[in-house]
Amino acid sequence: MKYYKCDPYKIEFALLDNTNLTFDNHNHISIYAIGLILDGNVILTKKNVVYEFTTDDLFIIPPYMVHSLIPSSGQYSIITLCIGTEFLDTHDFNTGKLLIRDLANQLVYDGFLTHPQVKAFLDALELVYDMAIKLDADYATIITEAKNLIETQPEEDITLDALSQQVFVSKYYLIREFKKAIGLSPHRFQIQNRIRKAQHLLTNGSTMTETAQSTGFYDQSHFIKYFKKIVGITPSEYLASLKILD
Repeated sequence: MKYYKCDPYKIEFALLDNTNLTFDNHNHISIYAIGLILDGNVILTKKNVVYEFTTDDLFIIPPYMVHSLIPSSGQYSIITLCIGTEFLDTHDFNTGKLLIRDLANQLVYDGFLTHPQVKAFLDALELVYDMAIKLDADYATIITEAKNLIETQPEEDITLDALSQQVFVSKYYLIREFKKAIGLSPHRFQIQNRIRKAQHLLTNGSTMTETAQSTGFYDQSHFIKYFKKIVGITPSEYLASLKILD
């Protein structure tokens, strides 16, 4: 697994090469993901619909859409372009296309992408911009408040009782409506956000111990366990796989 990150633009390319990793139900926070199958076959499930993709197929996952990915048979290779919604809000399509093309060309230089594959990503980018305009982000106010609280402070020890009291509903109502809107339980959503924050901290030089403490895990082994469950590799392997794009 390799990660190519460009933090100033909140853009990331994630490469999985000849792997049989499986990814259980999860979603991406404020991120559009464009996946391109480089080799092999995978099964993608989203909105309870199952899709099978093979070499050169491409798919788009909008923010907060719960999905899973498993190999169909044997190993597979995939590269995923992750684009933050903030990037789409601050760059029009033509500007965004040029920036992403320049970043993708660095992967061409490294031998992980071809020019036709870059073009496929850029064609998909236009669809992403269209989706961003049409995306209905009108969650119920209660769920929005709970979601924002978890997103901005994932490291806090926010119990269901405390969370439900802050948004003035019962915890059973909160769990049901939160899962209906976000696709994950509040606890699972919090763990996922802790790991996303951990990736950011590790990328910016925090040690494993500092990162575990800063993201609310009570010990390093607990942190490593959840990191590997969500990212697919350990924090050390993640750091070794990183390359920062200019």
